[in-house]
Amino acid sequence: LTTALIGTLSILGTAQAEIKVGGHVKTAWKSFEGFAAGARTNSGFSQERQIDFSSEGTLNNGLKYAAGFSMEQDAGETGFDGGEGNFVNVTSGNTTIELGVDHAPLNGDFNIVPRAGASMNDEIGAVGSSHTGNTTTFDTKMKYAQNLGTVKQSMGIAVQQKFTGGSVVVNFVPRSGDTLASGGAQTTSNTVTPDGTGDTQVSAETGKSAYEISYFGQPVAGLDLFLNYAEVAKNTADLQDAKTKGIGFAYTAGAVKFGAELVRADLATNAETETREYGIVYKISDVMTAGIGRTETEGKNAAGADEAAKEKVNYLQVGYNLGAIGTQLSY
Repeated sequence: LTTALIGTLSILGTAQAEIKVGGHVKTAWKSFEGFAAGARTNSGFSQERQIDFSSEGTLNNGLKYAAGFSMEQDAGETGFDGGEGNFVNVTSGNTTIELGVDHAPLNGDFNIVPRAGASMNDEIGAVGSSHTGNTTTFDTKMKYAQNLGTVKQSMGIAVQQKFTGGSVVVNFVPRSGDTLASGGAQTTSNTVTPDGTGDTQVSAETGKSAYEISYFGQPVAGLDLFLNYAEVAKNTADLQDAKTKGIGFAYTAGAVKFGAELVRADLATNAETETREYGIVYKISDVMTAGIGRTETEGKNAAGADEAAKEKVNYLQVGYNLGAIGTQLSY
């Protein structure tokens, strides 16, 4: 959680053989009530655990390096996510080259809209141990997604160039969906006739190339600006290349910070979505922040017709920072 007053329980160990170990635990109680006919009420605990390993130093040619990986386990998972935050970085001056997955900075998951807590797809998704993506046992699946279009969770090569007042990141992915487990392999099926003849093999190539370009800067004092573009080449079953365009800003004026973001996506299915988010937070004290916000998502289906309804979410959040432990309340 990236706001100033929301943190996680961080445990920083001493360096042993130049390896640093850290981690965090997030625990939440979530409750939902449905008002439509036949809608259900659901509540329960949700938790995420993560252990981080990292090392950094100087190579014998004078370049700086950093490397590491994380082991994440969400509620309901019996094992650790081995593709979490893997990276190897080499830095020369203001230029960094990274080989990694789920670690490239400045991607479509970047939080530019100020909040006093997590994004709404994190808040509404994953009740208890029963969840698939953003789907809960409350039958809630949001059209809005903070990370729509980003290719950060695929193995790739990223280049970050810092300059006065900002930076640009380009992330190239040879095969989208390559999370270090599947390698973006082909899926294969065999078809055999009853008499044993006519054995045929059908392969569907999965995971074409993708790239993402992001910019973050402060053109004037107090103003943050974020631009993002991502494109994923279509697979065999896709109808078109998937493309996402995003722009957002945030402005700080004393104890108040407000911002907005617009994300438009052309999906591989030929469908389209557009999301607008607005948010404002107020720093009540050095340890407490309150904020309100709204997301609106609409779109077109694969046939080009407008979706029947818009998704609208209004939210209120309060965050309190205890140092090593941060707490938040979202409604």
